[in-house]
Amino acid sequence: MALAFAVSASGLALAAPVDVYRGTLGGSEVVMELGRPRTDGAREGRYFYPRYGVDIPLKGPLNALAEAQPLTPELTEKLGADAPLFTDAEQRAVVWNVQQQGDGSLSGEWVDGIRGKKLPLKLKRIAHYDPEALEPKGVEAVTRAIVQGSGSGISQDVTISEKTAPYDYLRMSLQPLGQGKEVVLAPNLAWRPVRDARTQFWYPRLSRHPDAKILAQTNALLEQRHWAMSLDALACKSSIYLNLGPAAGSLGNYNDERIQVSYLSTALMSVVESGSTDCGGAHPNNHFNPFVLDLRKGGYMDFRRLFKDSRYGENGFEYADALVKKIAKVAAKQDADQGGAGGCTDYLAEFMVPMIETPAAVSFVISGIGHAMGACLGSGVSIAFKDFRPYIKPGAQRYLQP
Repeated sequence: MALAFAVSASGLALAAPVDVYRGTLGGSEVVMELGRPRTDGAREGRYFYPRYGVDIPLKGPLNALAEAQPLTPELTEKLGADAPLFTDAEQRAVVWNVQQQGDGSLSGEWVDGIRGKKLPLKLKRIAHYDPEALEPKGVEAVTRAIVQGSGSGISQDVTISEKTAPYDYLRMSLQPLGQGKEVVLAPNLAWRPVRDARTQFWYPRLSRHPDAKILAQTNALLEQRHWAMSLDALACKSSIYLNLGPAAGSLGNYNDERIQVSYLSTALMSVVESGSTDCGGAHPNNHFNPFVLDLRKGGYMDFRRLFKDSRYGENGFEYADALVKKIAKVAAKQDADQGGAGGCTDYLAEFMVPMIETPAAVSFVISGIGHAMGACLGSGVSIAFKDFRPYIKPGAQRYLQP
């Protein structure tokens, strides 16, 4: 049942593998993905204009490759067909009439039979890949179907690159980013927000760090997270070709996403993604997702480097008993000071994620809790760096330098 909510960006079951083409439609740049011909010669695919990034489904033989029309209640009521729809109420269509050339490129004409316009088409084949290999599987697929609805169809474990996901790589890399004001903490330490105008939310990049290699690695990781969120937002906008749900054609509230750099030193960068995204899933994806980056070794912070006797077990990261007791003690005192007992801190042990919110304290906050307890997201306790000494490994204090 949950999987019924999942909709790919194009809404078409592309026969893997597919070819990726890049070229021009009239005076505009376009990128197209096209599957193999079926027994009747028909193909399925999608394309986008880089300045918009929205997938438009395609279907038909090469000489009559029809372009899907945005759904309207009137159109779906009159045609009574499953989406996407490739004609209007008068059975007129926008068609790509192209022929394959000897070098694998495509050329021909784009014919708008609805508005009466024709434009030349010229596309060069640039890549060949299997989109099915990128799809989320198992628990991830079910979870994303429930909370996302329409999504990019790319697993969170996939690196979006020119080789692995050439179509979506071009969708992200061809769009220049707006640059926000640099936030300078020291002559050799700073960050700045950047924004894709198509998806509107700001995301951080490290702009200064004493280690050029760490700076590049960190920004590559931040870029991947930024791209993944942007692709989901654009997939929601593309869903206007697939359904008439309340979120269809919108950015799924990604434009209201809040991305905060809660802490930055030469050793650690703590970032929080929070908001309430919704593109047709069973309920909004209310979330508070902190992550901490290791600016000494690169990549995500492995907290085994910091906390004594910690490890990864069957249920995820496991803290030492002494630290768990310390956190529980701080939480109990906090509840007492606030005149109550329990509440959100009752869930802290099960949904606890470390982050840094102030220049001299580590926080343990609730993240990933179920929809019904979404009000507890971000709740937690903080322990000052100076009080951490009994729980950290020898030499780990170099991470905890404001």
